[in-house]
Amino acid sequence: MARILGIDPGIRRTGYGLIDDEGAGQRLVDAGVIAPSPDDELLARLLEIERSVEALLDRWRPDALAVENVFYHKNPQSTLTLGRAQAAVLLCAGRRGLPLALYSPSEVKQALTGSGRAAKEQVQFMVERILGRSFGGETQDLTDALAVALCHAGRRRSPLSLAALERG
Repeated sequence: MARILGIDPGIRRTGYGLIDDEGAGQRLVDAGVIAPSPDDELLARLLEIERSVEALLDRWRPDALAVENVFYHKNPQSTLTLGRAQAAVLLCAGRRGLPLALYSPSEVKQALTGSGRAAKEQVQFMVERILGRSFGGETQDLTDALAVALCHAGRRRSPLSLAALERG
């Protein structure tokens, strides 16, 4: 068994999803969103993200960290800001020597749906099917983070567990 923490970094909302990859399937352990105050300055937000990720690592002791990689935005400032949020997360893994994997949004979509261009709703559907739980009213950041963790589970043991898909 491996415990995987998936992170979908963002300066406003950083989603996290923790799963246990049990060989025959994956089990949800914890998931949520880190949401620094929108009134805080950039550095305060980054520190809140870092402290929150450190607390998750202390509490759950994952075996690996999987993070959605920064992708290009039309607005270069958005790309830069997203990269800063990602860096706050990466530093947490680096300090602990925790194995780290970065996945592009299209890699995550491909791993879960079979299409790198899948809609977010399709990804959420597969996350729900694999984990056997509905996330309907919850934030997309949370399900995106779980998708990153599930992508990593599948990459560890390619292809993604058919037993988990057949359960749904």
